[in-house]
Amino acid sequence: MARRDRGALSFVLIVWVAMLAAALTLVAVYGSNVPSWDDWDMVPTMTGHQPVTLEWLWSQHNEHRDPMPRLLYLAMMRFVRMDFRTGMYFNVVATSALALGMVIAVRRARGSASYLDAFFPIALMNWAEAVNFLWCWEVQFYASMLLGGIVLIVIARNPGPPKLPGALVAGACVMFLPLCGANGLGLVPALALWLGYAAFLHWRTASPTGRRNAIVLAGFAVTAVLLVGLYFVGYNSVPYHPSTHSRRIILQTALQFLTMGFGPGVVGLSFEGRLPMPFWKIVCAAVTGLFLLTGVTVITAWRKQSSESARAAGFLLFFAAMASLALGLGMGRNGFEVRYVTLSVPALCAMYFAWCIYGTPWFQGLIRTLLFATGVVVLVPNTMWGLRYARDLRSHLGAFEADMVAGTPPYQLIQRYGGKYLHPHQLIVTDYMPLLRDSRVGAFRYLRDNPPFREVSIPLEPIESRDVEFSNGVARAIGMGGSLTFALPADVQVAGIRLRYTYSSSKPYLAIYWKSHNQPRFNDESYSKYSPTGDRANWGRIAWTRLQDDASTVYVWVSQPVQMVRILAMSKATIDIRELTLLVPAESSQY
Repeated sequence: MARRDRGALSFVLIVWVAMLAAALTLVAVYGSNVPSWDDWDMVPTMTGHQPVTLEWLWSQHNEHRDPMPRLLYLAMMRFVRMDFRTGMYFNVVATSALALGMVIAVRRARGSASYLDAFFPIALMNWAEAVNFLWCWEVQFYASMLLGGIVLIVIARNPGPPKLPGALVAGACVMFLPLCGANGLGLVPALALWLGYAAFLHWRTASPTGRRNAIVLAGFAVTAVLLVGLYFVGYNSVPYHPSTHSRRIILQTALQFLTMGFGPGVVGLSFEGRLPMPFWKIVCAAVTGLFLLTGVTVITAWRKQSSESARAAGFLLFFAAMASLALGLGMGRNGFEVRYVTLSVPALCAMYFAWCIYGTPWFQGLIRTLLFATGVVVLVPNTMWGLRYARDLRSHLGAFEADMVAGTPPYQLIQRYGGKYLHPHQLIVTDYMPLLRDSRVGAFRYLRDNPPFREVSIPLEPIESRDVEFSNGVARAIGMGGSLTFALPADVQVAGIRLRYTYSSSKPYLAIYWKSHNQPRFNDESYSKYSPTGDRANWGRIAWTRLQDDASTVYVWVSQPVQMVRILAMSKATIDIRELTLLVPAESSQY
């Protein structure tokens, strides 16, 4: 038996090392020292231009309050290296540590190792995680996954309620989860309930040690619940984020989310359109049935095995926590979003743990073999999906870096590369790239200034108005999709378009289209949009550098001839257009 245990453990550790090496290689080869999307919101603080205050730490980032990931992010940038790949390596190392912890915990819970325990490194560390492994900002996702995973390990290690060391670890993890954003918040109610139940079991022993442990666990549970309440004090819903109250859609999205723990390969998700294979519902039904079967088995153990009451309750409430997160995502997200693999996979790990402990030996082996085999089968499509994403990311950001080193001016860099992997709001990239240059971050040290521009004002006299009331520069959208079209007498070769406005109603959601006189119509290839996103303080002015401005500014770098500009209202907002200006290269002879 000892020989078999050593052989199984050696096999699992070899798989763990191989998966870790593959994940580190992914970051080393395809990681870029260029911020993507939400990374840009951290640039002012990481470079020391924006002060780090309690107000900023607690402020919303979209729907998240995430002081812990922000502090972790800043600590890595300030004390390790100011390189966006630092967070990527953290994502890999933290996940590998969690996988190893689960391997050790399941061996202790069962009493011996199993070859099938390689499920943990395969499920947690495969290249389905490429979207998050290669994104520094996703320390936010990995922080909540790590904390939740540690709680799961504490639950699985012992059949009874956790003793003082385990109580301190699990309690602290649950308490910190609300500080990791909405993805951590959704787990807290059910896990706090487990802490309370474990406290009750300790208190019932009537021993001084039991009473002490009960007080510790209850204290953490109460603190976690209070932090959940504090999270919503002064909370603002993110304008124009998608949401639904349809029970059918919420449930369907939640089940998709839980299924995606196996990665995009399990439903054959395409790379271009992110569309699943035609029979994805069968896969989701099978995974859902497996979760339900696991739940019934754990409930049976909780009812019939008094010695297992704390652990069985822990598994049940961990599943409830994952279900809570899934339903929350179901209210406004895409269940087949590849980024959510990181948040979903702990539910599969909990299922594997449960089948190592409960059920008949034959059925235990069957389910664990099924989980392991599924992880192995989808490993190839997951790897191919992740590799394709990594190559696409690196090709774009690598070309961006090369052009920056070659001296391409910022407005052309943003126009070429801004939409896909940098940031949809070009003003943020425009304002924050010089901050990275000041801190000599990677290729940004070679960043040039934009050339001088001449300003050509477009008369605020629309040649066409649709579902918008316009008078003296004030535009009031009557309905969604209303528009104003402005024009110059002839084409102008422009570098960019600048719109300045104030708003008197809700924060607007608008789009800017442009075209030359040769184009028959406006199209989505010449288009940019703005809606409030990122740090809550910036929703009105877009960038931290513009908070003191008396108007909101939108930049669109186009580098092409323009005659007509259309402003499309995507919300029922009222804006006062201060100026609509074309930025023309100074050497141009036009205008």
